[in-house]
Amino acid sequence: MKAVALTGYLAGMETTTSVVHSFILAMVLHPDVQARARAEINRVVKHDQIPSIDDRVSLPYLSAIFLEVLRWHPPIPLGIPHATTQDDVYDGYFIPKGAIVTVNQWALSRDEDTFPDASRFDPSRHLTIDGKLKDPIVNHYTFGHGRRICPGRWFAENAVWTAMAAILSVLHVDHSRDPHGHRIDIKPEYTGLMAIHPKPFQCSFESVNTAREEQLRAVMNFK
Repeated sequence: MKAVALTGYLAGMETTTSVVHSFILAMVLHPDVQARARAEINRVVKHDQIPSIDDRVSLPYLSAIFLEVLRWHPPIPLGIPHATTQDDVYDGYFIPKGAIVTVNQWALSRDEDTFPDASRFDPSRHLTIDGKLKDPIVNHYTFGHGRRICPGRWFAENAVWTAMAAILSVLHVDHSRDPHGHRIDIKPEYTGLMAIHPKPFQCSFESVNTAREEQLRAVMNFK
């Protein structure tokens, strides 16, 4: 049981931090997306309240950002390898029992037929014309497939969504400035092998809601 718990913790820690860092990077690079998400939060959530999971159904654009971050840079581009339990034939290819199989999540995320202009960060691709989520139930390939899908996907999904909501409801994320006040440009560059992370980049955080900031600090300091 301890080994299972440790495996889950290590797997979740690596991927969750990757997704949150990618989210912050995306918000710096796309201030229009950030502004639209914050406007949605301010429209739905009380001025002195932090968004909660109960608000999620009313925040489709924020959920679309979550889906787009997973697509834009999936934390494990080649997925988790699995072994076949029996011989199989797929699309004319013979796959013997015991063969190692990986799902190329990077290729799926860059499929131009499904995601036109796939290299562009665009949460709206996950929304209908009237602003609703195309798929309200997250079943993202980032979490795997079939019986071996990530068992912690619901916890991870809720944790990351909550972090995104808290950040945008309290903070404005922007480029850092040099001593002369000039903006420091950044590039979305990544590093890593099995799990990827954005390379270190500079950014700034500015509070945009002191009431929410105080509430968030109280939650973080709760013992």
